[in-house]
Amino acid sequence: MAEKASTGRAKEGYHYGPGWYRFGILLWGTLFRRYCRLRVLGQEHIPKQGPAVVTANHLSMLDPFLVGYTLGTPHPVAFMAKQELFKVPIVGYAIGQWGAFPVDRSRKDASSLRTALAVLKEGEVLGMFPEGTRSTTGELQELRTGALRLALRTRAPLVPVGIEGTDRSLRPHSRWPRPAKITVTYGPPLDLSAYYDHRPSEADLEHCGEELRLILEKLHEQGKSPW
Repeated sequence: MAEKASTGRAKEGYHYGPGWYRFGILLWGTLFRRYCRLRVLGQEHIPKQGPAVVTANHLSMLDPFLVGYTLGTPHPVAFMAKQELFKVPIVGYAIGQWGAFPVDRSRKDASSLRTALAVLKEGEVLGMFPEGTRSTTGELQELRTGALRLALRTRAPLVPVGIEGTDRSLRPHSRWPRPAKITVTYGPPLDLSAYYDHRPSEADLEHCGEELRLILEKLHEQGKSPW
């Protein structure tokens, strides 16, 4: 990964606080390892370095912290987060210090796209939830194509991640997580090399999106296995 200055600041708006990141690793490690019961499957598929686009199903507000903690990267995973979160006192500041950057989900957000491309260009890990919002049923929702488009444009590996159990730990409108079994399952990168020599059509993107959806569903189900 590209080294950052001591401020943890890179191009196009991606930044983080190194002290906050170290504190976050301790905080989330304590929460996931000691307070909850965390299991990580498919660790051999965890990217050792960037650039990479990590995509996961989305069940809870804990999900980005869970993925960031289990990846164990030297710098925070740069997650796209809805811009409304940055207006919440304390929360907005904290997630910004942990590497998140805002995206306006109501339109095509050119600023967030530039930031995402800059993150990958700098050799960092970009985190995205292709559903666009948390699932209220636990089932995978329709996927958006932004993660696929970025992976194809930059040729960064697209790593699928299945999350299971965070919705039982932190329920909607809850203020504090409950003890619960949580499983994170990493899958091998999606092979998109067939589309590198031409501009993918909408049909190509639809095909890749369906493949990604099936993989995420499979990884999510694997997380339900007894342990």
